[in-house]
Amino acid sequence: MSSGETKWKHLRVENRHQIARALSEGYNFTEIGNLIGKDATTISKEIRRHRYIKKQERYSIGRGNECLSREKCRKRNVCERSGKRKCRIPCRKCLQCHRHCPDFKPVVCDIANKPPYVCNGCERLRKCSFDKYLYSADAAQREYERDLSASRQGVDMSKSELMELDALITPLILKGQPVAHIFAHHPEIPCSIRSIYRYVNQGYLSLKNIDLRRVVRYKPWRKKVQPRTNPRKKIGHTYEYFLKYMDDNPDARVVEMDLVEGRKGGKLLLTLLLRDIRLMLIFLINNKEMLSVVTVLDELEAMLGTEEFREVFPLLLTDNGSEFADPEAFEYGIYGDKRTNIFYCEPRMSNQKGRLEKNHEYIRYILPKGTSFDDLTQRDVTLLMNHINSTARPGLDGSCPTDLALQCLSADKLIKLGIELIVGDEVCLTKKLFSKK
Repeated sequence: MSSGETKWKHLRVENRHQIARALSEGYNFTEIGNLIGKDATTISKEIRRHRYIKKQERYSIGRGNECLSREKCRKRNVCERSGKRKCRIPCRKCLQCHRHCPDFKPVVCDIANKPPYVCNGCERLRKCSFDKYLYSADAAQREYERDLSASRQGVDMSKSELMELDALITPLILKGQPVAHIFAHHPEIPCSIRSIYRYVNQGYLSLKNIDLRRVVRYKPWRKKVQPRTNPRKKIGHTYEYFLKYMDDNPDARVVEMDLVEGRKGGKLLLTLLLRDIRLMLIFLINNKEMLSVVTVLDELEAMLGTEEFREVFPLLLTDNGSEFADPEAFEYGIYGDKRTNIFYCEPRMSNQKGRLEKNHEYIRYILPKGTSFDDLTQRDVTLLMNHINSTARPGLDGSCPTDLALQCLSADKLIKLGIELIVGDEVCLTKKLFSKK
């Protein structure tokens, strides 16, 4: 047993998968224990604790009679079928024998009471018509995690200890004393300050939250749901790899991607900047979730086609926000083919996609910070996008991004992307833009 294995007191999911495979191959508990570095007793307890039963329809058609006396039985017409033609089928061959025969005794498999306690390695597993005891690694891991969570809930003390704690804490808090003050003068209290608040909140003490001075002032915490993405997926997609990619492909078009937030919890704007021509595409999304962002790219691919999508968006550069967490979801399209490459900026280095950050200023001219986007439609956002892209830039020698787009992209692509040129004097970059609708 290696030192790396002995430090784990509980079985891990990898161990449970090893146990399940070993059971299927007919290993005994000692052999399984040697395989994963645990005692045979541990393996026995694990299997009996986390096995499950799979119910079978024992007497269904095709499974045969499972009576203990079926070989010696010579009975006929036990069902007492009436009429001109009585039942001619010998009871030992009847599938309904168990319903009528008073002497019926089912064959009992004793696997539940003797090692290995499960049917995983049984040769008759697929043919057997009995209820089966099975061990599944994933099911065992889920049950283990539930048991572990349940064991850590409730109160970690006896009923008498809890009553003593209640008798001590309650009068002092009702006198207006802070919980921290009580703990400072009563070091014998057998729990932490945080546990006291939890016991009060869950009703284990005779106090209520209203009796605690500041508890009712705080709003309950909201857990931020993060996508379950393995950080290893981002290996090969860091900014360092982006620089290497650009060294190998100096003419590749870089598209910077980010979100612009309105009011917290409301709709957002997804922005894509074609760095070489400063053209910014803007799309309205409902929430700050990865699915919403990926859906926009999927719709663009469906509209343009995979080949044209690769031409317009060959490389995406974005930040490490949870809405961009899974590179595979962005790189592989609706048909399963690779449609783009995605790389991530370093944390707190927004200057690595600084052109898009700078371009967001134009959005804020029209929609200042704190403005809600909930009343906007995609048609409004497209109008906003066209006015911004029709604004001449000093860095483009007085041209605007739409002028360059007309030279670099086909008319068909511009139409699909909703790009239109706004006459110079008609460009509006204030709140009045939407009042003119």
